[in-house]
Amino acid sequence: MEDDLDVKFDLRMCRRTFGQRYLDHDVDIESVSVLMGHANTKTTEGFYSRKRLNKAMDNARNSWLSSDGQ
Repeated sequence: MEDDLDVKFDLRMCRRTFGQRYLDHDVDIESVSVLMGHANTKTTEGFYSRKRLNKAMDNARNSWLSSDGQ
């Protein structure tokens, strides 16, 4: 594929993108861990569980609204 596209892929970056994108789309960490072949979720959490700022803000806003701001 690299030859056909004349692009060199960084396989580590592809793996990181794979894990992060699933987490960003709310796939549970246990499923992502299994898909990535990790022995446990601690590995997944350590490398792939970066929370995007906008996602963190949305979660905080939704939490605030669901508790009526109390």
